[in-house]
Amino acid sequence: MESVQHVTSFRNAGLILLAMVVSSFLFASPARAVTPAEADAAFGALNQVYWDSSSKFFHKDEQGKENADFWFSAQLWDTVMDQYDRTGREEVKQQIHDVYDGFIGKYPDWTTNKYNDDIMWWAIACTRAFIITKDSRYLEKAKVSFDFVYDNFLDDKMGGGLYWLNERTSKNSCINSPAAIAAVRLSVLLKDDAYLAKGKSLYDWQKRTLTDGNGKVFDSIGYSNRRRRNRVATFSLTYNQGTFVGAAVLLYQQTNDKTYLDDAIMTAQWTKDNLCVTAQKILRSEGTGDGGAFKGIFVRYMKLLINQCGRKEFLPWMKANADSAWKNRRLADDIMGDDWTVSAGNDIQSQSATSAVAALLCFADDAPQD
Repeated sequence: MESVQHVTSFRNAGLILLAMVVSSFLFASPARAVTPAEADAAFGALNQVYWDSSSKFFHKDEQGKENADFWFSAQLWDTVMDQYDRTGREEVKQQIHDVYDGFIGKYPDWTTNKYNDDIMWWAIACTRAFIITKDSRYLEKAKVSFDFVYDNFLDDKMGGGLYWLNERTSKNSCINSPAAIAAVRLSVLLKDDAYLAKGKSLYDWQKRTLTDGNGKVFDSIGYSNRRRRNRVATFSLTYNQGTFVGAAVLLYQQTNDKTYLDDAIMTAQWTKDNLCVTAQKILRSEGTGDGGAFKGIFVRYMKLLINQCGRKEFLPWMKANADSAWKNRRLADDIMGDDWTVSAGNDIQSQSATSAVAALLCFADDAPQD
């Protein structure tokens, strides 16, 4: 009888434990959204450590020894616009103008840059700056920049698509999806359907050539001298996942073709399932340097999918990422690094810091829901 009681007690304890586990899944606390004060602190820290108001340029390093690189500067500019979208503050709108003025002073002719994606990141950001400020110089620069790349670096080799470099060695996701985004935005802003057709064509090539059709976006295709054929680099990075989501969302909005929306949802879900770490699905670190900027691009286009397409199922995931980045900030100055799962260290470059700031600005408690 005593042994039966022990078995019964053990069984009851097991049932109670199982009930607690199930309850924890069914009634889990909702993901915490960072507060407006935390988002402001993050943006303020970015400016405090990296922004030089006299030269109107963001620094690359904390010591101010180098200016941010060409394409990093576009991501930093986008982050300033994230803050304006969240707050509508006039001083932030002025900084939008200041960043552009500082950059154009150093780089007046973007066509001398051999990296076509660098030019296209700025073209995208210019369309956004025009939407916010209505300053026509931004729209003009976006059009000229897109036209230069499209007219000079598109051909039918490898089935179509734009070359990444002016050496014409490979065609990459980092130029083709951003170009599709720029084309669709230009079609709306210029009221010119020819740009929409270009955006569709670029997207179709990207989907056909540099995705697996199930949500994974490949990096690039290029000719392999060793194999004597075109070879696809099949690894995936968050910024390529993000720009494919962004292009799909924009095309869905302009065409109402649900195939685009389905593509965006599938790509977002694949990223969550495959490019994250921890039980909370925190986006993995992709290193410093170029990789530091990647996640900021992804979260920015996830915001479009969530807010403009009503895909709220992804919102807790994005909130959890912003919260994790903030909780792992460097407490001395609120700077965040490339790994959002561990405490931020020293010598953080601005492109890593700005990715985390973008996550907070896009998904803070007071972030706009449209």
